[in-house]
Amino acid sequence: MSPIQNFEQHSRRLVDPDLPIQTRLEMVVEVRDSLEIAHTAEYLNFLKCYFPAFSAILLDITKPQLIDNPEHKLRNIVVEILNRLPHSEVLRPFVQDLLKVAMQVLTTDNEENGLICIRIIFDLLRNFRPTLENEVQPFLDFVCKIYQVFRFTVSHFFDNVKMEEVKPVETSTSSDQSLTPIAPVGNGQLNPSTRSFKIITESPLVVMFLFQLYSRLVQTNIPHLLPLMVAAISVPGPENVPSHLKPQFIELKGAQVKTVSFLTYLLKSCAEYIRPHEESICKSIVNLLVTCSDSASIRKELLVSLKHVLGTDFKRGLFPLIDTLLDERVLVGTGRACFESLRPLAYSLLAEIVHHVRGDLSLSQLSRIIYLFSRNMHDSTLSLSIHTTCARLMLNLVEPIFEKGVDQQSMDEARILLGRILDAFVGKFSTFKRTIPQVILFLS
Repeated sequence: MSPIQNFEQHSRRLVDPDLPIQTRLEMVVEVRDSLEIAHTAEYLNFLKCYFPAFSAILLDITKPQLIDNPEHKLRNIVVEILNRLPHSEVLRPFVQDLLKVAMQVLTTDNEENGLICIRIIFDLLRNFRPTLENEVQPFLDFVCKIYQVFRFTVSHFFDNVKMEEVKPVETSTSSDQSLTPIAPVGNGQLNPSTRSFKIITESPLVVMFLFQLYSRLVQTNIPHLLPLMVAAISVPGPENVPSHLKPQFIELKGAQVKTVSFLTYLLKSCAEYIRPHEESICKSIVNLLVTCSDSASIRKELLVSLKHVLGTDFKRGLFPLIDTLLDERVLVGTGRACFESLRPLAYSLLAEIVHHVRGDLSLSQLSRIIYLFSRNMHDSTLSLSIHTTCARLMLNLVEPIFEKGVDQQSMDEARILLGRILDAFVGKFSTFKRTIPQVILFLS
C-alpha cells in the first residue's frame, strides 16, 4: 500500500459525513499502516491533520458498539493508532485533549477499546505527569464506578445464565452503561467497559501509580474507594462454573487478586482506613486461595499479598483461618506448576503464621502441622533453607505441646507428638550421615 501523500486532504475526507463506514474503515487502516511517519519530522503535521479527525470519529461520527461490526472495528483501529503515538515533546500540545478522548472512550465504550484506553491514559499520566493532575480525578471516579457495580457484574455473568437463550445485543449509545441491560458476552457480542473484569484487573495498578504521584488524592479518594474494593474481593462468585463461563470466572478471580494486591499495598500508608476491614480482607485472601484457579502467577500474587499482611499488625486477622491454610490444596494449589514453584514461599508463610499462634493451637492442629513440616523437612525437592525453616518451627512447637498436657489423655497425645518431632530429627540426621561426606568431598 502506497504511503499517504496529502495528510490534510486525506484527514478532511476521513470526517466527511457522507462517507460510507466501510470506506472510512479502509482509510483508517491506511493511516495505521503508515504510522511510521510519526517517527519522522512529519509527526507534528500528522497530529495537526489527524488528531482532530480521530477525535471527531470517536466522539461524534461513530457511537460505542457492543457488537463486533465495522463501526466497532473503525473505533478500535483509531484507538489503536492513538495508543501507538510516540510520547515525545511533539505530542505535548495534544495531551490534554487526547486524555479527554481516551477517558470518554473508556467510560462509554466496550471492553476491547477500554483496555487500550487504559494504556493510553496510564502512559500519558506517566510521561506528562507534571501538567495533568486536574485530569486524574475523572479516572478515579470511573474506577469507583466499576467497583460500585462489581457485585452486579458478577451476577450478570453467573446468575442463572443459559447461553443458548441469550438474545442479540442492541447497540448502546448511552453514556451510563451500568443502567443498560446487556446480555452475557458471546456470539460476537462485546462487553461494556463498566462491566468488565479485565478493566478492573488493569485499574488498581494505574490507581497505585496515581497515588504515588499525587499523594493528596489518597486522602480524598481512599475513604470512598477502599470500602468498594473490600466489598468486591469478598464477592464469592459461583460455586459450580459451567464450562462456557470458565474464562469469565478466571477473569473474575484475576480482578479480585489484583484488587487484593492494591489493598495490601495500602496496609502501611493507610492503616487507619484499612483497620475496620482487617478481618474482611484476611478472609477474602484465604477465600481466594480456596476458589481461584491453579494459575501459578495468580496464586503467587495472593501469597505475596499474604506476606505483606504478615508484615503488619493486620496479620491477626489470619490467625482464626489457620485450619484452612493448613490444607496444602488451598495454600499451594493442585496444579503441577503451582506445586513446583510455590511451595517454598507458601511453607515459609505458613511457618510464620504457625509461629505466631503456636500457643493457641489444639493438639489436633499441632498434629497436622508436625505431619506437614516433618514431611517437608525430608523432601529433597525443597531447598535446605526450607528444611531449616521446618526444623526451627518444630523446635518452637515443643514447649506449646508440653504445656497442652493438662490431663492423662492430653499428656499421652502430647508425648506422641513430641516423639514424632524427635523421630523427624533423627531421620534427618540419618540423611545427613550420607550427604555431609558428599558435600565435604565436593567442596574439597
